[in-house]
Amino acid sequence: MIANSKKIRWDLGIRSLLPKWRELCTWRNLQDDIIAGFTVSCIAIPLSLAIALASGVSPAVGLVTAMIAGVICPLLGGMPLTISGPTPAMVVLVASVVQEYGLGGLFVVGILCGMYQILTGMLRLGRLVLLTPMPVVEGFTAGIGAIILIGQLPPALGLPPPAQSHVVDVVVHIRDLFHQSDEGALLLTIISLAIIFLVPRISKKAPAPLIGVVVSSLIAILFRMDVPVIGAIPRTLPWPHLPSSFPVAPMIELVSASFLVYALSSLETLLSSAALTKLVKDLPADFDQELIGQGVGNIMSVLCGGIPISGVIARSATNIQAGAKTRRSSIFHSVALLLTALFLAPVMAKIPVSALAALLISVSCRTLNPTRLVHLWRVSRADAIIYITTFLIIVFVGLIEGVQWGLLAALTMVAIRLGRTQAQLQGIGSEGTYRLELKGSLTFLSSLQLGQLREEAQGIEPGKKIVIDLSEITDMDASGAEMLADLIDLLQRKGSKVAIFRLHAEGRKFLASVNGGEPLVKLMASTEQEIDQILEDMIPWQASEMRLIRGVQRFHHEQHMHYAKLFEKLARGQAPHTLFITCSDSRIDPNLLTSSDPGELFLVRNVGNMIPPCCSRTASAEGAAIDFAVGILSVKNIVVCGHSTCGAIKSLFNNEVVPDALHSLKAWLKATEARELITRLPEGLDVDDVARLNVLSQMDHLRTYPIVQEREETGQLCLNAWFFNIATGQVEGWSTSLKQFAVLGTSSGRFPSASKIETDT
Repeated sequence: MIANSKKIRWDLGIRSLLPKWRELCTWRNLQDDIIAGFTVSCIAIPLSLAIALASGVSPAVGLVTAMIAGVICPLLGGMPLTISGPTPAMVVLVASVVQEYGLGGLFVVGILCGMYQILTGMLRLGRLVLLTPMPVVEGFTAGIGAIILIGQLPPALGLPPPAQSHVVDVVVHIRDLFHQSDEGALLLTIISLAIIFLVPRISKKAPAPLIGVVVSSLIAILFRMDVPVIGAIPRTLPWPHLPSSFPVAPMIELVSASFLVYALSSLETLLSSAALTKLVKDLPADFDQELIGQGVGNIMSVLCGGIPISGVIARSATNIQAGAKTRRSSIFHSVALLLTALFLAPVMAKIPVSALAALLISVSCRTLNPTRLVHLWRVSRADAIIYITTFLIIVFVGLIEGVQWGLLAALTMVAIRLGRTQAQLQGIGSEGTYRLELKGSLTFLSSLQLGQLREEAQGIEPGKKIVIDLSEITDMDASGAEMLADLIDLLQRKGSKVAIFRLHAEGRKFLASVNGGEPLVKLMASTEQEIDQILEDMIPWQASEMRLIRGVQRFHHEQHMHYAKLFEKLARGQAPHTLFITCSDSRIDPNLLTSSDPGELFLVRNVGNMIPPCCSRTASAEGAAIDFAVGILSVKNIVVCGHSTCGAIKSLFNNEVVPDALHSLKAWLKATEARELITRLPEGLDVDDVARLNVLSQMDHLRTYPIVQEREETGQLCLNAWFFNIATGQVEGWSTSLKQFAVLGTSSGRFPSASKIETDT
């Protein structure tokens, strides 16, 4: 359930959170939340230590960050089951900030990031963060994974850290000092990795990272291995404080770095939140409020000496799987971290650095996920190129540059896609007519495709008839119009007759502006019949027949492929959900009107959408259709649909004279029961009012059928009286509560003369 409101949250959403805070003070689900919180802490402890160490700060900072985030974010956030804290995705960013600007710079970046997030949440712009192209996001996270993997190789091998953190510098550092690798550290790395990857295959519930770190630590202690350890961890919690010094770097650099941290933190949080809504049905989700919680959490984290945070999907999913029911589980996770720091600090001080390096290597391997790139390459080469561009530049140049170039690549691909014109030239039948279909955009970016099309058009024999179908052109500019006009001129100089089919209004303006444009305007057609008038000198029946033949050919070549599976199913039988009874008028297309596919509607059409009562002396085709649809096909709905400017109703209403030669029509107008209805009408009604009333009368006739009565009374059938306004395209339905017709989906009446009509007709 996604919250949706347009008001700015000046109170940071606290008023809406108060009832949820009261729920935290109850005993309900307390045991579930405690178990879930302590379970998540088993994963959070080693990860927090490892992330802090890799970020260039002391391991204790990771624990402090996780504790603060675990309390602040659930209390002020919009995702009750999310676990927030330090995340591997932020390692490279935080490490680069610490290395370039120191802890003072990290403080400024964290404060700015928190302020951005709070402002985004207050203005309800959270979902805008999700507009970042996924190939850029995936390339970014994969690039970070690669940097983490390479950056953790020195501690995994027991080597001292390199002077510079750039990938090339790290690789050179490893090459130069590889002979000094510590066999003990390497052994502990291998053991930790083996446990982390193998334990989930035995038990998915077991905290593999914690087991790997604990086992490696025990081995190092028991065998008194001389390997680097994380060192002392303070048992006291830091109070909020300002850093001892601030960076001297230009503010624009800190703002740029803070915006990147904000983007990554917010994006990871919202993607995690979106994933959680799929894991838990009806999970309350407020993305804007979640960003407010993350913003306050980031500010409090750096005030207490911590590092930037975000919502984390792995820990959040574990929280849910462990049985968490409320936001208390995150708070209990923080309590578990606090107890660990207070009572197990001396033990944690002996954790080997190589064991934590192994943990981050395992995380980076999952983050790299090369199978995703393989999948992208198979599905969309363009998206794969964006992914690779972002990945390579992040790894070998820098984070900010990688995001910039990734976004530039994505925008370039979008421009290419939007500017792409698809063209297809095909012959129709044997009468020498060609159909040239253009799809997409027709702009200056289409010059190459139109140039190739000109060459292809040169091969068309002189004197042929050519239909240029522009019905699927989405955009056109002056350049595109000019190139199209040149193509038409080329065809006409070859003696071909040309018709332009269904160009949208904006395109017509551009085309009309080319060289005066009047000759081109005369070539424009909105219907297939107009095409025939432009291209051929045929008698009417020939033009109509050719229209039908071309329509059948277009259906076979263009539409049938899209419905192939559906028609295979329909060939085995039909199962429509609605019996749709309407007039024979050519202006009504029930499938177009209801956006329905073949096989959904069982259609009955006749003049005036008339339904003979069941007690009629002679059997009627309409009655047979009703019995078949309801009794055999078991339709769930029946719609009787009249329409505006109905010719049948108009003839009855005005007593129009019919030529004697039209015997059947004359007899129908004389004998139809609708004439009797018209004689009982009050004064002041127009033809459309009478058409609406006729629909209600036919509903009465419909209820004379026993099968209809039975199904309606048992709730198996719903009857609907509709009226289609041809001029506006709106469909009105009879409202029993309003006693008048109302536009479907609204409660406003659309039958001004309803007061003049007896509603029990």
